[in-house]
Amino acid sequence: MRQGEFLNERHFALPRSAHRVVLTRSILEVFLTYRQQGSEPEAGGLLFAEFDFPLIRIVEASHPHATDQRWRTLFIPNRILQRRLIKKLFKHGRHFVGEWHTHPEANPTPSGLDLNSMVDAFLKSQHELNYFIMIIVGNGAKCPELWVSAHDGLNFHRLHELQGAGRLFDST
Repeated sequence: MRQGEFLNERHFALPRSAHRVVLTRSILEVFLTYRQQGSEPEAGGLLFAEFDFPLIRIVEASHPHATDQRWRTLFIPNRILQRRLIKKLFKHGRHFVGEWHTHPEANPTPSGLDLNSMVDAFLKSQHELNYFIMIIVGNGAKCPELWVSAHDGLNFHRLHELQGAGRLFDST
């Protein structure tokens, strides 16, 4: 996949469901902006969606904040600021659905810390969702690979991209 193709809307199937997670161009641009290159530290933020069932359109990815703690292989967000952002965007119809961050590897996979963080977020948050979404952005030179997974507090499921789904399900 070339970088231009990376920015095309991307669809992923949720397990045991007709619902689809849609990554919009705006969030894919955020991922490209913060993809780790050289010795840059990890970056990350929150994912916000609008629901148009069966589509769950992730329309906003927050940017790292200056008060986040960032190292080459670790990202610790400012949770106080994140909670404020969740409340603010919810008032505008944007629903918190998960988190994203970068990894300094071409084909990213979650660490134990990543998986435990998603369990913690799912269990401690007030929501009516079946899953939280985690996206890890790789550092591929031409086009980053994405790890996209759904977490329910006990298990996680890696989501696989639906090829050509943008044409089948696109509501715009």
